[in-house]
Amino acid sequence: MPGCERHGEHKAPKNRGLNDYYHFCFDHVQEYNKAWDFFSGMTQSDIEAHIMQAMLWDRPTKRYDPAAAAAMEDELLKKAHEARFFHKRPHDHENQQKARQEHFRSMDDIRPAPEIEAMAIMGLEPPVDLAGIKAKYKELVKKYHPDVNRDDPKAEELLKSINMAYTILKAAFESYEKMMTGRA
Repeated sequence: MPGCERHGEHKAPKNRGLNDYYHFCFDHVQEYNKAWDFFSGMTQSDIEAHIMQAMLWDRPTKRYDPAAAAAMEDELLKKAHEARFFHKRPHDHENQQKARQEHFRSMDDIRPAPEIEAMAIMGLEPPVDLAGIKAKYKELVKKYHPDVNRDDPKAEELLKSINMAYTILKAAFESYEKMMTGRA
């Protein structure tokens, strides 16, 4: 600043280009920065465009074209099918169900994880949490308890399965919580 005797070690931009600077003392740089407006002289639409560009890290963007995206998806699915990664052809809606059935039939020899079997026994689907598992367990115990179902010999066996499923899921959650908290 004219008339200021202090050393100008703090820089302040001269314009929006941010490549040319004034050098002020601390007090004067604060004064200058309070008065300086980066958006001065810009229209509202210019300001909005600048903000949008800043949100995109000043990188160019392209409009989303659904037709081009569908064509790319078809091409990727075709290549994946040719590589035998998938059991469906691009947009082959008629045969998708048949392909799924064949895929799962080929998986009959593969045994699911105990946690998956336990969730199936209890009638649960992911995502589940421990509170949800406990609530479902209480509901099933009340429903299938032998004291309530004295005339149904299968109720006792079903309750044993439910108890085992609950034990598996509870142990899995406890193990997960230990792992996440770092306890051994």
